[in-house]
Amino acid sequence: MKTHGGGVDRAMHELGLSREQICDFSASINPLGVPLVVQQALQQALSRINDYPELDAASLRTELARFYQLPSENLLPGSGSTELIYLIPRVLRPRRALLIQPCFGEYAPALQQVGCQIDLFSLDPHDDFEFRVADILEAIQPQTDLVVLANPGNPSGVGIAPQQLLELVDRLGDCRLLVDEAFVDFCPERSLINQIPERSNLLLLRSLTKFYAIPGLRVGYLAGSAADVALLAAAREPWTLSTLAIAAACACLKSDRFRTQTLQLIPQLRAQLQRGLEQLGWDVFAGEANYLLCRLPDHWCRAPEIVELLRPLGLLLRSCCDFEPLDDRFLRLAVLGEEQNLRLLQALDRLPGRNGVG
Repeated sequence: MKTHGGGVDRAMHELGLSREQICDFSASINPLGVPLVVQQALQQALSRINDYPELDAASLRTELARFYQLPSENLLPGSGSTELIYLIPRVLRPRRALLIQPCFGEYAPALQQVGCQIDLFSLDPHDDFEFRVADILEAIQPQTDLVVLANPGNPSGVGIAPQQLLELVDRLGDCRLLVDEAFVDFCPERSLINQIPERSNLLLLRSLTKFYAIPGLRVGYLAGSAADVALLAAAREPWTLSTLAIAAACACLKSDRFRTQTLQLIPQLRAQLQRGLEQLGWDVFAGEANYLLCRLPDHWCRAPEIVELLRPLGLLLRSCCDFEPLDDRFLRLAVLGEEQNLRLLQALDRLPGRNGVG
């Protein structure tokens, strides 16, 4: 099983700390917390948990269509985008896929479940993860029928210009392009969702859990051609979204004020955290979401050591050792509130291993 961020319950149990004593920088969740309208929707939905949920989350599909002004036939809700990451290979049966890395660790296992051959193309951290369409096209083989990437990148946080992705998808022919936009709500100008009706070989994955701070409810959705969506919808299991998840997701789409507040606040918090990390001598990549990828100077101890040193303090960090081509000098840090970010910076400044010695 791949390593992921989070693990707050395990940390509480192992460290004997309350949830309030833990700052989880390993999972990139909106520090503003759950929108009030979502909390209210959940309270109202509690009266319906004695009924089965909607078989196919039809009401959420309708709300998504209204929100994006797209036909509902182009949208498919899921129990988090991870459900859809595994559903796509089972249904569309790609034979050979190109993964643009570093990337989310579940893409490869999802493709391997159907025996798909996987090729890898690495964006170079020494080149600030620069994305070039010509490089991707050169890496594609004659049998490639699926290209997978994220925008913005995870864990890099670096965004790709929509024009570049449109050029890529238009030059792929019958090969599908799957773009994971799990964090694109933090930089909405990067999204390709308005292009879905025009391009039959484009698939998008979206998540509601990061931006609206509801990872415990597992809600995401896919946007794609009506033909692909119909195939995927026919093959998925019934009742994958609970009544509470559907209610929360519909309320998220109506949280206009919350979206505005988030898009104003996150860049400020991200810039403050970046300045503090750079003052420690760290290299910080130009992330556009609610997390920052950092490269440690050679005189600092390595990322896994920093993770272990700060864990007893209730500070959970994410080493990027398992994100190829990154190594043990890379950390991904969620952007939390100002007080929590300061707590992290102060703890890092006091580390006994910052000079490479314990």
